[in-house]
Amino acid sequence: MNYANFPLDKRMPLPNSDAGDGEDFIDIERLLGMAARQAKVVAVCAVIGLFLGLLYLQTTPPKYQSVASVLIDEGLNKIVDDISATSTTMQTDSAILSQIEILTSTRLAAVVVDKLKLDQNDTFMNPPQSALAQGIGLIRGLIQYVRPNSSMPGGTDFSKLDPAARDALIATSRRDYAILKLQNEIRAERIGRSYVIALGYQATDPALANAITKAYADAYLADQLDASFDATERAAVWLQGRLTELRQSSQAASLAVEKFRAEHGLAANSDGQLMSDKQLSDLNAQLIVAQADTARASARYQQYKAIVDSGSENAFKDAAISSDQPSSSVISALKTRYLTVAKRLQDVEANFGPEHPQAVALSKEKADISTQIFGELKQLTESYRNEYEVAQARETALRANVAAAQGKSSVDNQTQVKLRELDQQATALTTLYQTFLGRYEEAAQQQSFP
Repeated sequence: MNYANFPLDKRMPLPNSDAGDGEDFIDIERLLGMAARQAKVVAVCAVIGLFLGLLYLQTTPPKYQSVASVLIDEGLNKIVDDISATSTTMQTDSAILSQIEILTSTRLAAVVVDKLKLDQNDTFMNPPQSALAQGIGLIRGLIQYVRPNSSMPGGTDFSKLDPAARDALIATSRRDYAILKLQNEIRAERIGRSYVIALGYQATDPALANAITKAYADAYLADQLDASFDATERAAVWLQGRLTELRQSSQAASLAVEKFRAEHGLAANSDGQLMSDKQLSDLNAQLIVAQADTARASARYQQYKAIVDSGSENAFKDAAISSDQPSSSVISALKTRYLTVAKRLQDVEANFGPEHPQAVALSKEKADISTQIFGELKQLTESYRNEYEVAQARETALRANVAAAQGKSSVDNQTQVKLRELDQQATALTTLYQTFLGRYEEAAQQQSFP
């Protein structure tokens, strides 16, 4: 569909839609020509604009900006973070934005207003305005004069209030207005990616701007300290209750361990070794010694028994008789006499013959000595038999004791599994109690910190 092109100005007809691409740019010469033809109008507009600008600058009061930097301390609620299920660290952008919201909150603005009495400060409530703002205010005043409204927006009629109530309501309204005004005019921005927030406020009075930013910083610091103190106090109360529960649980677990140990006879030494295991170890050591003693006594008994069994004639000739055995002194003396008599008998028989009376007497003495030696050997063999039987009985008793101790140790080791579980539970509760006790002491120290 084709539409006709109507010229906006008779002096500047619209170009034809079929014109070339070279005519699509702005014609500077044509614009300059238009300005030259309207030079008077342009000059008058420029003079008027310059006059209005100078008038605005002359009538606008200067404003001063005060800036205070606030460092966000991420360690204020360390105790609360430690005992919380989720960490509330200050390492996220949302946490910094939350602090900015706190800085620009109504509560903090109310603290600053009350501290500096800004609702009674005319410089803050009614700052100097520019001529333009005064003109706008005059127009609004005329409109309100034409359409008067003597009642509050909430429906309260001032004319029906007594002076005291009216003054109180006006004071409350001024305070609310001051809080709202301050909350809207304060500026809080994060500096880069740091933990520093810049607080800014503009006012016509530099001292007032500086006082407001300083009061804001002080109020925020006090608010953070109060919040940290309250959180620490709540954490301390919670920790105290938790400590009581943990202490009772730890004591109950320790008593359960000792009761279970006593009921099952699981006594232990200072090294934690069960007495049954210690007893079994001692019995095994004693059994090894007893086995060695039995073997030694058996060998000695069998040796002397073989000598006795060989007869009295071979008893003296047997080289197994040694002088280091018990009763060796008697046998040695008899053996010495026997050898002496035997030598004399040999000499007499060689000189006088075996029928000589002296030879007969010596032969009889030799036989008597041999009989005595054999008797001593029999007594010694009997004593060795008794020693062997005693050693064997001791070994048998120790074997029985070891078997009984092994059975008890096996039962104790099986029972010790439950004991170890109870002991681990008691140890874990004790460790947890010590951990919470340390946190409680730290929280108590933070509570006492000024």
